[in-house]
Amino acid sequence: MKCPYCGAPLNMEDKFCTYCGRPNTLAMQHQADMEHYEKEFAETQEEVLKKTRRAGSLVGFLVVLVILILLNIVAAFVNANAWNIRYERRKERALAAAAEHRANIERMLADQDYIGAGEYYHGNNLSGVEGFDEYSAIVSYAGQLSSLYYYLCDRDSNQLQHRVSEERIDATVREMASAISRICEDPKRNYYSDEAVTEEKLEVISGIQHQTEALLVAYAGFSADETPELRNMSKARLEEELREHLTAQAE
Repeated sequence: MKCPYCGAPLNMEDKFCTYCGRPNTLAMQHQADMEHYEKEFAETQEEVLKKTRRAGSLVGFLVVLVILILLNIVAAFVNANAWNIRYERRKERALAAAAEHRANIERMLADQDYIGAGEYYHGNNLSGVEGFDEYSAIVSYAGQLSSLYYYLCDRDSNQLQHRVSEERIDATVREMASAISRICEDPKRNYYSDEAVTEEKLEVISGIQHQTEALLVAYAGFSADETPELRNMSKARLEEELREHLTAQAE
């Protein structure tokens, strides 16, 4: 499972993404499903027990015991496979509306709404859907841009101030440096399929990289001359530069 915002790998038990810090909405949905199934199971079990007490016979008790065993088997199966079942159904729905999804993504990319395209892709469960692997690289880079935007452009100025406070500055710097490093990576040197790194897709990724530089100029205090140099920096050097600029912004 991947974070719908930054594309980082997630476990079902993770309540928040360890990379961008945003809520793991997929896990939240899964937990809600499990609570629903457990509630239904408990209600059915209680109803069966009531009938058992009313029946009061050995035969009735044995019948109910068999029913409870079957219910437990079904509950165990549902718990083990609920996520896969929901995922497969979502893929089927996504595939049925593939033409519409493709048109919407292409429109957003043409408008340079890269963050919107990435969120649309994950929001409609297009990962793993036949024919959409070509967007995998773009979506991954857009996810890193989304994380950077989250740290720099939060509408709540108090939250932004908190992230660059003394207690949070180190964590914020590490997370932002990680996002910038990934955005600066050459997509052809990564694990993407050939269709995900065509000249057309590389042009889109270049646009994401330029938007990253524009964000740093507008909200992190970098100059237009400084941002191109970030692509050649190590992650450690990136952290130093970010810490210096963010601290200056907070003062």
